[in-house]
Amino acid sequence: MAKMVSRTVDLRSDTVTKPTESMRAAMAAADVDDDVFGHDPTALRLETEMARITGKEAALFVPSGTMGNLISVLVHCDIRGNEVILGDNAHIHIYENGGISTIGGVHPRPVKNNQDGTMDIDLIEAAIRDPREVLYYPTTRLICLENTHAK
Repeated sequence: MAKMVSRTVDLRSDTVTKPTESMRAAMAAADVDDDVFGHDPTALRLETEMARITGKEAALFVPSGTMGNLISVLVHCDIRGNEVILGDNAHIHIYENGGISTIGGVHPRPVKNNQDGTMDIDLIEAAIRDPREVLYYPTTRLICLENTHAK
């Protein structure tokens, strides 16, 4: 009978995870170059594989979940003053230092999260603003739903 290995993997945050010694060795031995100019073969392989796995045209490696979330919001809310509907306990709303507002000029419109992290569809629909009704409200451009709920 094979011995079962028991190990805890902490996925609470991209900042709490610590690399193992084998991960550190792989990073030290990785073939690297300038990613800004698209010359980093390791980053290119990772992006190519992620695009393939997700069925997308391309992928982009970013160093943190916070940066990935910010980019994702800004892709959809491309005009300063746009609004995003999200849960009042959403990670983007609570833990990411107001980046969508500070950097992107995006207005968060929180909707109450249920105990399990979901949001009621009726509350989401009620929060969507119709830009034809009142000109001085932000325009709703995005609804963010979390598939993991940190809070």
